[in-house]
Amino acid sequence: MKRRYELKGECKRCGACCLNENCEHFEMVGNLANCKIHDDSDRPLKCKLFPEMPPIMFKTCGFYFVDTWEDNRIVENGRI
Repeated sequence: MKRRYELKGECKRCGACCLNENCEHFEMVGNLANCKIHDDSDRPLKCKLFPEMPPIMFKTCGFYFVDTWEDNRIVENGRI
């Protein structure tokens, strides 16, 4: 069976996915978000999975989803 949502785009390092979490491993370096443990295999599961499931998106995020079941409607910014 074909997956319903196809992930498109790329990370713009905006940090929106981490800002509300008060994560001790998150820092802004200039205008770019930086995760001190991004490549660590022990980082939280929610971090490993983001952004695999819609509609978890943010206006500044470079990722978006295409709904492959319903006329290829674009799914982005928390709306389906």
